[in-house]
Amino acid sequence: MNDPYEILGVSKNATLDEIKKAYRKLAHQYHPDKNPGDKKAEEKFKEINNAYQILSDPQKRANYDRFGSFSQGVGSMGNGFDGVDFNFNNFRGTGFEDLSDVFESFFGMDFGSAFGGSKTRTKATSSRDKGIDIQMQIDLTLEEAARGIKKTIKYKHKTKCDRCGGNGAEPGSKLKTCPTCKGSGRVYRRIETVFGVIQQESICPTCDGAGRIPEQPCIKCGGKGYLELEENLEVDIPAGVSEGDKIRIAGKGEAGYRGSQPGDLYLLVNIKPHKYLTRDGMDIISTVEINYFDLLLGARIDVYTIWGDTEVRIPPMTDPSSKLRLKGKGMPKLNNTSVCGDHYIKIKVKMPQNISREDLSKLEEIRRKYR
Repeated sequence: MNDPYEILGVSKNATLDEIKKAYRKLAHQYHPDKNPGDKKAEEKFKEINNAYQILSDPQKRANYDRFGSFSQGVGSMGNGFDGVDFNFNNFRGTGFEDLSDVFESFFGMDFGSAFGGSKTRTKATSSRDKGIDIQMQIDLTLEEAARGIKKTIKYKHKTKCDRCGGNGAEPGSKLKTCPTCKGSGRVYRRIETVFGVIQQESICPTCDGAGRIPEQPCIKCGGKGYLELEENLEVDIPAGVSEGDKIRIAGKGEAGYRGSQPGDLYLLVNIKPHKYLTRDGMDIISTVEINYFDLLLGARIDVYTIWGDTEVRIPPMTDPSSKLRLKGKGMPKLNNTSVCGDHYIKIKVKMPQNISREDLSKLEEIRRKYR
């Protein structure tokens, strides 16, 4: 296989952050959604992902660094191949289990299955049973997060073609066996390693693992089985959501592969900063400016909460360093809105301005009295 360091364009001493940064840049550049119909970009994207799977995993990276680069060559398709015949199942229980694990780390497959063992499904095949999940950010105010809200979002996704039902074939035509993989959905290549020649299994690039292709491609979707759709979707945001929560909307992700189950849409909650309020778990905190004399003599003031203005009684001789508590005026608990946090008021003293000489004289008398 190609050197993963060269694929990602990083040095062998690259840190994990450098590897991640390089991967994100290349993955964004070669992502199939940005290069529709470009097979070379798709293969490059797969190659980038494979390289990242190795270098982002400390154990896989150590194995690669230890055993060095591997050269590869393409051999014949089929169940067998020429070269050294290793059966990694024979290593099980002999103290050499890690040898099999090393190869599985590199090539992402079960070598017990590749060399005579039994395995009914591969990871690559099982991933085709469902469409890709989509994640997008949804912005909420603190009040919306507290009360819950219906929001209409606009997003693009792939949906099952309504003409062919997702199988890619023009109605009335049939699906035929893929000539590349002979219906297996898998192709094989020979890889020369320091241990000999082994065979690697991967998804067929012609049928994308389905094993069959349309005799006559659907005229509406071009044989892809899906259509690009921009949709307005009304979603229910439950009361009590927090920053970073994910809201799952089943079946609203990308179309399933060849008519299979679609993926899901995940809304990542982002709560916008509030001008007056801050959140601490289920509690809300605000700072209210209160007149100095109201603290001394007591008063009633209006305080803004996520539920609207609330009248608050300021007791006489209130300590300005204390917090006033409004019970039950905080955030509701997610999935149990009968339970709410509290609202805490921090006091900021508002000093009187433009006091007359006469009033200052009176205050001076009061000060002398209570010294």
